[in-house]
Amino acid sequence: MCLGHVTRDVHAQGWTFGGTAYYSGLTAAALGYRVVVITRMKNSDLQCLRQDCPEVDWLSESARTATTFENVYGSSGRFQFVRGRAPRLHVRQLTGCPINPSITHLGPILGEIGPQIVEAIACRSFVALTGQGLLRSTDSDGRIRCSRTRFTAEAFGSADISVLSAEDVGGDRAVARDLLSRSRAGVLTDGSGVIQAHECGRWFEMPVVARPNRNPTGVGDVFSTALFVRYNASRNVEDAITFASEAAACWVSAPSPGRYPQLDEDQRPRTRCKG
Repeated sequence: MCLGHVTRDVHAQGWTFGGTAYYSGLTAAALGYRVVVITRMKNSDLQCLRQDCPEVDWLSESARTATTFENVYGSSGRFQFVRGRAPRLHVRQLTGCPINPSITHLGPILGEIGPQIVEAIACRSFVALTGQGLLRSTDSDGRIRCSRTRFTAEAFGSADISVLSAEDVGGDRAVARDLLSRSRAGVLTDGSGVIQAHECGRWFEMPVVARPNRNPTGVGDVFSTALFVRYNASRNVEDAITFASEAAACWVSAPSPGRYPQLDEDQRPRTRCKG
C-alpha cells in the first residue's frame, strides 16, 4: 500500500500523471505485487487513471483541485512550481483499504501526509518512507523550496527504511544523513554519484549501475520501490540496493519511456507482500 498524491505534471504537450505514489504503484505492480494507492484527486482524473492503469487499485477521496506541478528548466538547472494542490490525505481513508499490507509506503509529494497518518500506521509490520514530500514548501509564486519541521524528523523515525536524494535537501548531505539515521535503515542517492546508506547506524557506500540516461523522470521512485520490496524480503540493505540499482538502470535506459522494470525471476524478491 502506498499513500500520497498522484499529480498532474504539466509540460509543453499538456500534462501527464506523476508523483511518487504513481510511479511507486506501477513499479510494485510490475514487480508482481498487488498494490493499493491511497490518494486524493479529481474524479475525472481518477476515472482516467483507473482506465489507463488497471493493474493498481487507486483509492481516492474526491478533490476539487489536483496537485499540479510544472518543471521549468534553465541554465542553472530545474525549478519546480506548484500550480494546484489537493487537500491532505485523511486517516479515515486507511480504514477503507481492502488489504492488510505487509509494506506500507509513505510517498508524499508535498506535505499531504500529516502526524495523524504517521500515528495510524506506526503499528504496521513494515513502514517505508520516500521523504522528499516532507521537505518541501512553496514560495508566494508557487516555487518549491526546501523546508523542514519537527514532524519531518518524527516521520523518519517511524520508518523501517527511508530514502532521500541529495536534491531533496538542496545538497546538504548532513541534513539528509541526520534524517535517514532516524530510520532503521536509510539510503541517500545522488544521481549518478555514489550511494550512501546505513543499516542500524553503520554507514557505507555503494556505486550506482551506469546505463544510458534516456528516461530520468520517475527513476528515483522506481529505485525506492524496488529497494523497499527487496529489503522487506531480505532484511539486507546492501542486497536491496543492488536489486534497486538494477531496477532503476532498467528504467532509465529503456528505449521507450514508461517501460517498467522487467527483472529475471531469480532477481525478484523471494517473498511476496500480503498486499
